[in-house]
Amino acid sequence: MRHGVAPPAAADQKTVVVLGQARSGTSVTTGVLETLGVDMGPPSWPTDWNPKGNFEDESFGKLHKAILNSAEAGRTYFDPPARERLLAQGDKFARQIQDLLAEKSNGKPLWGWKHPDTIMMIDLYLPHLVNPHFVVVFRNPLGTAQSTVEHTRRFEDKVDLDRALKLVHYYHGEMLRFLDLHPELPKVFLAFEELVENPLREAQKLADFIGVELTEKKMRQVERLVIPREKIAAEKTRAKTLMGGKIPRLVKKKLLPLLRSQRKIET
Repeated sequence: MRHGVAPPAAADQKTVVVLGQARSGTSVTTGVLETLGVDMGPPSWPTDWNPKGNFEDESFGKLHKAILNSAEAGRTYFDPPARERLLAQGDKFARQIQDLLAEKSNGKPLWGWKHPDTIMMIDLYLPHLVNPHFVVVFRNPLGTAQSTVEHTRRFEDKVDLDRALKLVHYYHGEMLRFLDLHPELPKVFLAFEELVENPLREAQKLADFIGVELTEKKMRQVERLVIPREKIAAEKTRAKTLMGGKIPRLVKKKLLPLLRSQRKIET
């Protein structure tokens, strides 16, 4: 199955891939896409870093971890293997990639996913995608790097500012390399700062790109979703209170399907 060549049953399907670095605004971008009606996978729980959730599908994360370990054991997004090692995994993981995409897209005319590792894996995904549309997210490099430093303070492998800036430079290069190789692919560019400054304008840009209507109801949802930076601390506290460790895991597990159902109704 080659990109852009869909089988008859999926002729009208669109696959929306969010391409962007960790800590660059991909979570809020994905939240807007979900609000617009794109099925971006199961809901995620609020965290300190993303009070509205990070909108990452764990199924993709697990596959990415397996591919990374196969390429070179112990490698991560913050310590990536050489591109050649990843490309060499294409045949080995082709079936798993196809199965995951088939599972996630089944019966969905408009669907997609977001995961920072996708930057590393996109060459492996592309041959199997049906009508891909890329949402390419950028953020001020220093902002991304500083956020990476803060985010990894709790990690055993902490990232300092110098290393974080080098990672930003590397991943920017990988994104642009891929886009240069495939100029025919539908794509739209978003800046995190512009999304925060004018969420409705950027939401309209996304709606036009994927071919959906930005209704008044969706506008209100977008305005609630995109949190001004000055309010982020209060939202972090609220997220801890509502979805922190005080709620047993079993309760969370039971609530997850209900949250997903509610979110689909709202969009």
